[in-house]
Amino acid sequence: MTAMSYVAGQPAAQVHTSLRQSLMAMNHAHKCSVLWFAEVMGRHLYRDFDCSSINQYAMKELGFSKTRTGDFIRLARQLDKLPKVKKALSSGELGYTKAREILPVATPETEDSWLNAARKSRRELIREVKKVKLAAKVDPGQRELIPSSPPVVAPKELPVHFQMDLTPEQEARRAALVERLFKLGGVPNDRAELMLEALAALVESKEKAPRGALVSRPPVQIHVHENEGKLTIQTEAGERELGRAETERIRCDAAICTKGGRNTTTIPPRVRREVMARDRHLCQAPGCGRTRFLEVHHIVSRSQGGQNEKENLVTLCASCHRLWHERGAPVFLAQCG
Repeated sequence: MTAMSYVAGQPAAQVHTSLRQSLMAMNHAHKCSVLWFAEVMGRHLYRDFDCSSINQYAMKELGFSKTRTGDFIRLARQLDKLPKVKKALSSGELGYTKAREILPVATPETEDSWLNAARKSRRELIREVKKVKLAAKVDPGQRELIPSSPPVVAPKELPVHFQMDLTPEQEARRAALVERLFKLGGVPNDRAELMLEALAALVESKEKAPRGALVSRPPVQIHVHENEGKLTIQTEAGERELGRAETERIRCDAAICTKGGRNTTTIPPRVRREVMARDRHLCQAPGCGRTRFLEVHHIVSRSQGGQNEKENLVTLCASCHRLWHERGAPVFLAQCG
């Protein structure tokens, strides 16, 4: 299905036919693009393009704005929760415009009813959706938009599970705040990073220090232990061994404490400050631009002869830094600096 090429001066009937065919092609293209986008997000395929999040992929590889990125993520997340709606949309049984109407209000328990309602005219469907939204105490559109992407676990690196219970009112508040943050853009794409970002913002507000004021050292001090070349970290769940990527990332930018000796840093504090200032305290991975949990990465690793020269250093957020060491793809930093 393709759009009709524009030719001026056609008879009314031909113009009308061409417009209808072009609109059908546009709706088909929108449907396919959302389904492909959901595939990339659901299978974490953005990592194959050296992106640490679906947000970064959308802006770097697809040229999306923050608003468009949020729209696509919202639709993809809702489709993932509604398999029958997704199947109907994929097969063509459900049109794209009607799907957009029911996705904000449908739930796994009500998707059959909404698929039946979608068989009515679009005007009738819109009327039904409005009724449900007005009757709801919490706007159905204010639901979670941040993908709960599970972390990629390196061999021997077991995740630490963290769980909390929320009251219905707290959940509604959390969802509304996530919605608002997501519209502002630059929000991490998984729950763990979002929670850490929120805690960091709270610490900054209490300290009343401008962001980037203490860039000679990381804003959060994590104590890692080394034993026979392996790094471990103490958590509330006990001592955990770090995987290869995390180990390499930490060695890249760390303060080293030796028993009975002085602390040393892998990157001199002055150089770290200058690199951070040069990079405007922003993650330099294309399409990212995060401003918290920033680290300095060696483009050419020290094991391969790389030095602590500013030309060999670049600012990355922890997520992008971790991804680089997992993939080791130089393409990832081709546009950095």
